[in-house]
Amino acid sequence: MHPRARVAGYATAAVLVVVGTLWANGGLDSAGTPVRAGPGKEIDQHLFHTRLVGAHVTTVKKFGENTRMLVVNAWVTNPTRETLGTYGTDDNVFGHGVFLHWRSQDGPRPEPIDAQAIAGDTLFRSLQPRLPTYVAVQYRLAAATRVPDHVTVALADYERTESGILDPRGYWEWKARRHETRYETNPLTHKSGRVTHIIPVLVADVTLPVRR
Repeated sequence: MHPRARVAGYATAAVLVVVGTLWANGGLDSAGTPVRAGPGKEIDQHLFHTRLVGAHVTTVKKFGENTRMLVVNAWVTNPTRETLGTYGTDDNVFGHGVFLHWRSQDGPRPEPIDAQAIAGDTLFRSLQPRLPTYVAVQYRLAAATRVPDHVTVALADYERTESGILDPRGYWEWKARRHETRYETNPLTHKSGRVTHIIPVLVADVTLPVRR
């Protein structure tokens, strides 16, 4: 996951590594009780209007090798006037607000590795304003991971900050349920410092059947 972090004693590049690690671990602390919804129901995340429609397990060639993946599919509408991303290092990308609930008895947690928009045979990583777009959020599966017949996906809520220190035009970020500060060490620079993470409000838990 990629929360917006307030940092003391870290360079910006180091922050990206830290929050990227949190996202790769695949989970946040409990964030209240989101609404339970079934496949196909439109969820208003404010930055995105999302209809999760299904999930499937597949094997594809990625990064030069055959990779077993869990793919979560969604129709996503970007209600803003800005072009938004599906995946990347920014806060306002679709893939960062999608969280997979996972039980330890099913093995290692799936690792989020990509979220691609699909139009015909073309793959891209942008959501045009007001245009419903089909998106595939991809999770790499370890050999020991067993995918159950149903998976539950949580969606984060977003809010817009009208102005910021770095960008006076404003930006979107997770709507905070609370903030959590930890003392962490960057694995690349080995520098340590306090990092404050957003624990987001979750607007919905959507349970999806998994096709094989």
